[in-house]
Amino acid sequence: MQSARGFTLVETLVVVAIILILAAVLLPVYETATKSAERATCMTNLRSLAGAVMLYVQDNDGRLVPARSPSGLRNTDLCWDVILEPYYRSGMLLLCPADQMPNTASGMVCRSHSYGINHDLTLVGGYSGASLLMDQVDCPAQTILLFDLRGSVRSTGLGLKANGLGRVDARHGIGANFVYLAGNVKWNRPPETLQPRDLTGADNHWEP
Repeated sequence: MQSARGFTLVETLVVVAIILILAAVLLPVYETATKSAERATCMTNLRSLAGAVMLYVQDNDGRLVPARSPSGLRNTDLCWDVILEPYYRSGMLLLCPADQMPNTASGMVCRSHSYGINHDLTLVGGYSGASLLMDQVDCPAQTILLFDLRGSVRSTGLGLKANGLGRVDARHGIGANFVYLAGNVKWNRPPETLQPRDLTGADNHWEP
């Protein structure tokens, strides 16, 4: 009987080279698929949170959830994510899978969150917890509600028009996910939310 012949060094090197070539080809495909999945999950989270806001609106005479509201404890406010807790099923909805630094606003009762709320709608009365009525928003489908937020120890969101776009986190390629008051979710480059049309809702009329 003839004994089985092992691989030669050349054959082994050829196999290794083929494996390395396949890995080099497939790795970018895997990374692209992973980023696409993260972006899709983020969009689903934002759509679900917008639904939670609408349930809050129904229970609160048409008024949007405030970015922050007094808790009744001294020098302590509730963050919007805590105020909304009865209306969403899991705290995981607050976390974007692409976010490496979720926010926890200091000095507040707050959950870790990857998303910021639009202060131009939800913090219009300073720190008193005032927010707009839905009826005061002219174009809900073109008015930003929540967006990908860059990590901060203080931030619940920002007034996009007044404070600029520095706290919007373009963590999905060169853009960020935004959900609008009507529940539609879009990926945009941050500057595109101000030009050619301002999508912040900053010009909506406020009455206390």
